[in-house]
Amino acid sequence: MPAQYPLQRRIQDGRPLLTIALQHTSSDDTLHRYREGQLWAVQEGVITAELDAGSWVVPLRHIGWIPPGVPHATRVHAAARGWMIALRPDLCPLFPATPMVFDMTSLSSALLERIGGWDDHAAELTAPQHRQLDVLFDELKISPAKPLFLPMPSSPHLVGMTLTIVSDPANKTSLDDWARRVGMSRRGLTRHFRAETGMSLMQWRIVARMKRALELLAEGDNVSRVAQRLGYDSVSTFISAFSAQFGVTPGVYAA
Repeated sequence: MPAQYPLQRRIQDGRPLLTIALQHTSSDDTLHRYREGQLWAVQEGVITAELDAGSWVVPLRHIGWIPPGVPHATRVHAAARGWMIALRPDLCPLFPATPMVFDMTSLSSALLERIGGWDDHAAELTAPQHRQLDVLFDELKISPAKPLFLPMPSSPHLVGMTLTIVSDPANKTSLDDWARRVGMSRRGLTRHFRAETGMSLMQWRIVARMKRALELLAEGDNVSRVAQRLGYDSVSTFISAFSAQFGVTPGVYAA
């Protein structure tokens, strides 16, 4: 995020919330934590958050929640549009204690539009505003989305392998070749990788590619170019993989 990100000012003056419009590309690449909870409402573009255990993606038409005190580093990609709403800790117990992603429904979108227009210099929320937050929470509870989460292994040799794949999702190094590179048997690599991430290496690579696909589409790349940059043998194969993950084709998603 930009250096002028003003959460510290709010901590000092005790206001109940702070609303920041997402109208720029920005990042804060070092893990940090805030005493506030953060709601990310993404209308266009994509936001990624690096957590202790891996990378978490909030695509367009979704809402992300980061509870107070959770270490994270965030990146707002390609002039994303929407809001970040920071909530004072005493307003957060209604919301989940762990990071979550929610579908943005017509009701939650309207509520966030309303909340985004509140006077965030007010010392306290009014009774109607508290009720609107309650309604927003109720709506989020019934609209959880399957998060795109890329878990990271803990073993240093496996971390090096996954960082290589993340930096070049088109990398086609085989499982046998990776096993030789990290000094493990094929079976040992498979077993340790699943134990540390909960996924097979093939599943992990697909998620890494989909994460990068969202970022590239948000940056304006067309579907053919994204498929090429991710190393897919054909555009149709990429479209099938994307549709299986998100329920829509990349062309529809980016429209």
